[in-house]
Amino acid sequence: MSMQLEDFRTRQRSVWEAGEYPALSPYIADVGELVVARSGVKPGMRVLDVACGTGNAALPAARAGGRVTGLDLTPKLLAAGRARAEAEGLTIEWREGDAEELPFADGEFDLVLSTFGHMFAPRHQRVADEMARVCAKGGTVATATWLADGSVGAVFSTAARYLPPPPDFASAPLLWGSEEYVRERFAPHAASFRFERHVNRIEWESAEGFAGFFMDRFGPMVTARAMLGERFADLCAEVLEVWRAANESPNGTFVLPQQYLLSVVRM
Repeated sequence: MSMQLEDFRTRQRSVWEAGEYPALSPYIADVGELVVARSGVKPGMRVLDVACGTGNAALPAARAGGRVTGLDLTPKLLAAGRARAEAEGLTIEWREGDAEELPFADGEFDLVLSTFGHMFAPRHQRVADEMARVCAKGGTVATATWLADGSVGAVFSTAARYLPPPPDFASAPLLWGSEEYVRERFAPHAASFRFERHVNRIEWESAEGFAGFFMDRFGPMVTARAMLGERFADLCAEVLEVWRAANESPNGTFVLPQQYLLSVVRM
């Protein structure tokens, strides 16, 4: 198992190193801001952003006065987050590490956050246990996760038909989009739960234009292109159909709603 797990982590790191995710993350930055607002960050609070990517939760938490640490498996994303923080004059500690093995002491943080990050770690119960472990008693774990029955879930399901199945020990990321699933994962640790459903929207001149931008930059799709060869065009065509069906624009442009679950768990 240990060798399999390390191989899986190496593959995950290479997937998120592929493409240019820092160019995509600004389009979901509003989600990190909402997670921070709902978590109740106050000046001086110790905040951990798990699987932080380029810092969509870490940065607004630091703006709110939190003493913030961002942790991610992927050095490229950490470097992008560090550059964003430096550009704003924000002090954030950036650490390379795994959501399943958080390199922090029990109860070290008042708030533990994650926006579309922890959900990609393979062993979900272990992730929940680790996030709860490093959160102080009376603290908060706040997360955003894509809904399986939303447009992002439909894209993930479409891509899964073209790609090899994950190893047996890896649970599907979209399971985190269920309120009941979040309750079950954190039940051994939590005092209370609050759930909200929200929508992030992508606005573009056309679905085809956004597809060109997205497919060239989203690491999992860049990796899929290399794996699938000519079949990648079929995957792109199916994803475009999903997006066209979801399009909210009445005037020929493209407005893509991306539904997500916001979970606030009090320890």
